[in-house]
Amino acid sequence: MTVDDDLTDDRLQMMWNRRLWSRFVLMYVGMGASTAIYLTNRPPVWQAVPVLLAALVTAVLGMRTTFELPIPWLRRLPFWPSYIALVLLSVALPAVAGSEWSFNAAWAGAATGWIGGRWVVVRLAAIGAVIGLIAWVQHSDAAVVVWVALTSVVVGFFTSQARDQIDIFSELQDSRRERARLAVAEERDRIARDLHDLVGHSLSVIAVKTELARRLVAADPERAENELADIDTVVRRALSEVRQAVTNYRQPTLAGELASARRAAASAGIDCRVQAPESWNLPMPVDGALAWTVREGVTNVLRHSRAANCRIQLSIVDSSAELRIADDGAGPDEPDSRGNGLVGLAERVQALGGSMSSGAGPNGGFVVHVQVPA
Repeated sequence: MTVDDDLTDDRLQMMWNRRLWSRFVLMYVGMGASTAIYLTNRPPVWQAVPVLLAALVTAVLGMRTTFELPIPWLRRLPFWPSYIALVLLSVALPAVAGSEWSFNAAWAGAATGWIGGRWVVVRLAAIGAVIGLIAWVQHSDAAVVVWVALTSVVVGFFTSQARDQIDIFSELQDSRRERARLAVAEERDRIARDLHDLVGHSLSVIAVKTELARRLVAADPERAENELADIDTVVRRALSEVRQAVTNYRQPTLAGELASARRAAASAGIDCRVQAPESWNLPMPVDGALAWTVREGVTNVLRHSRAANCRIQLSIVDSSAELRIADDGAGPDEPDSRGNGLVGLAERVQALGGSMSSGAGPNGGFVVHVQVPA
């Protein structure tokens, strides 16, 4: 069980968004360079305006056909007409306005790489060859011809790799959602099975004895009274078993409490950092005791500490599990003061053969330290 399963998807999405927008920044830098070179030649206004508008439309169509941008008005543009227009503009701009616009073909390469498919390499090579041919016809240097031809191919290749990454990311998200759904279904089946085993048998016994007692009331009152006493015993035992089962169902998990602690502290403006193994396998009573420790400790931090930072450290070494919660808040009012929550927590830990200490930290604040045999 991983501590930050619920936060991993957010971190992956943030990483993907950074890489996505960094690619667009590079594309716009290249388009800006092309514009600057083009304007240094002082073209007439009647020529410059449509050329710059065509460059802008190329960028817009490139954004539509490359990556999954959460921009509603872009998504309303039909994809394939946008792609065809993008390729035509990417070729027409350098052919009509000069080889300085050859870099604009990178938009077409990126869109082609994003589409992917079996013939993606052939399509990228075709775009690169056309752009290189245009530069050659315009008497560009051989190095420039090779550079502009390879630019769209290389950009398309890396965009194709990015598409594979986002597909893997989507599959990972779907897999985690499915795993969560299966875990919920499995837990629901377990609860149903436990309740059937606990309540079903007891209710069957009660039904049989009740019918028997009803028949014996007139014929043998003493035996009927014994049957009613047995029914009372069965009902009390069933009630105790159901209460025990409900208590176990309500027991928090350590991983869940660690993730919840970080979210709760963040909402209160407290920097809460968790240091824990990536996975662990503790017995249910030990996991539950440590989970209650996290809940009680973080609750005290939120309510009483006035802290700005909180550190939760979980270590599992050999046959011992240790949990330490420390904050940089005001500390305890009295050196040995303990609230009811900490007293109950100490009793819970001692019942497992562990120990708990709490009090002022060496650098101020408040520290709760629990050690439990694992």
